[in-house]
Formats: sequence, C-alpha cells, structure tokens
Amino acid sequence: MSNHLDVTGKWYGVLTALGIDREYLQNRHGPCPICEEGTDRFRFDDKDGRGTYYCNTCGAGDGFELLQKVKGWSFVDCLDSIRPIIDHTTVQVSKPKKDPTLALKKVARMSTPINFNGGVADYLRSRGIENYPDTLKEAQLYTWEEGVKLGPFPSMLGLIQDAKGAGVSYHITYTNNGQKLKGMTSRKIMPPKGTITGAAIRLHDHEGHICLAEGIETALAASKVAELPAFSVMNAHCMATFEPPEDVKAVDIYADNDASFVGQKSAYQLAERLAAKDIKVNILIPPVIGEDWLDYLNNLD
Repeated sequence: MSNHLDVTGKWYGVLTALGIDREYLQNRHGPCPICEEGTDRFRFDDKDGRGTYYCNTCGAGDGFELLQKVKGWSFVDCLDSIRPIIDHTTVQVSKPKKDPTLALKKVARMSTPINFNGGVADYLRSRGIENYPDTLKEAQLYTWEEGVKLGPFPSMLGLIQDAKGAGVSYHITYTNNGQKLKGMTSRKIMPPKGTITGAAIRLHDHEGHICLAEGIETALAASKVAELPAFSVMNAHCMATFEPPEDVKAVDIYADNDASFVGQKSAYQLAERLAAKDIKVNILIPPVIGEDWLDYLNNLD
C-alpha cells in the first residue's frame, strides 16, 4: 500500500470527518484537543494547507501528527482512515476565512498610550513592572466567551511584527480592576494578516543585540536583567520559529523553566537555527522549575 496521500488543502474536512470537533479547528486560540486543557493554548493555523497546529504545551505539528496524538493512531492508521474520505467524498477544504484587516485597523484606531493611572498600568504594577515601553498600548476592548459579548475591559496591546517589521496582528491582554481578567480567556491573539509564525512583539528599538522571551511581561523582566532591548515571542511555538530582523547579530534567549520542558525545547530549537545563520546565541534559564524570569526578579525582592 502506498504511503503517498495528498491531503493538502483538505485537512479541515478530513479532521472533522474523523471526529475532531470543528471548534478546535479555528484560526484563533482555544482549548487543545490533545491535552484537553486550557482555554487559549491551541491554534489550528493550517499553514500551506498542511493541517498545521500549535499548542503552548504539546508543541506543533501537521494534520497527520494531530490525528496521531488525538486518536492515538499510528501513521498507517491515519492513512487507512483518510484514504476512503479522500477517495469517495467531497471534502470541505476549509472554513471560509474573514479578512482580518478591518478588525486590526479598528483596534489600531482605538489604541492609546498606556495611562499611568489606568487599569493596564495597575495590572503591570501588580506584576512588579514599574517601567514599560511606549510600544505597548491600551484600549477598551470587548471579548467573547461562549458566544457572549463581555466588557469592555482595559486591555494591553502588543503589535506583532514579522521579520521585515510589518505588523501582522495584535496580542491582547485583558485586565479588570488592575488584575489579569479572571474566569475567562485573559490573553488572545487577533486573527493575523498572514501568519504569526516567526513573528514577535518588538518592545524596544534594537541595534544588533536583543534578548528574547515568551510573554510580554517576561520579556520586560529579561530586558531589565540583560540591559538589552527585548522582543516577546508570545509562546513556545513562536519561540522555536522566530525569525530575527536582518540586522540582529546576537540573541540572548531567556527561556521559561517549564516542568514539561516545552519552553526549554523551543529555546534550543531556535538556538540551533540561529547558530546555523552565524548569529551569536546565549540561552538563560531561571533556576527554579515552573518559573520564568519575571518570577525570578520578583522573588529577589
């Protein structure tokens, strides 16, 4: 039996036909069908029609890997299950996608500098962050939970930029009463123009040498420790796939000390790619398992 099976561009229909709920197969953050945890750790981005996904805990893969992990199947099991669907049915290629440009432009118009006396500034201070760059903005934004519109909430905005500096999306942190929004998804990435793979939030202007961390708050802590301009890559998947601007010649990676080793793995994957491009790389990991560099700084006080 041949192992060659072209599923390109057909993964949405194949996965739903094989019992993976369509709610998991949205190009936005949500719960993970593999680890079945969290509310915003998984995204089905279907890059190049390959059924690609990433989870902050489980990592990234393509449609075959998604089926193998969700169903517990071997690769041959996947082929045997997919072939009848491809051969004998009309497969829905993908869910129709809305143009994200209008929504992104609307948020851009609503954004303002962070008000020192406002909810976002209070949130940052609650995390031990007194100083923050003017690249971060705020806006009063609504959020949707299970079809219900809630808010508006004071929300921190980070502009996500690709390697060439083009804005592709916004990272949103919803706050309430000076704290991270509780009882619902507190962080979201807006549907991007293209992809956020390889992209980052550029918190500071840079000149050749930067530091890198996952979350915005952790990147600000890394900047304080390293005395370097910082980029936030948002999650482990974007850490592993980060593409630095052409003028970057050195990167200090401030990895999370995850008990699952996901953060460390993504840091070393990135380091391997950067070193192959003759970019100087240094990886730093906080000493306590389960902590990031913001935890480290706050525990010094």
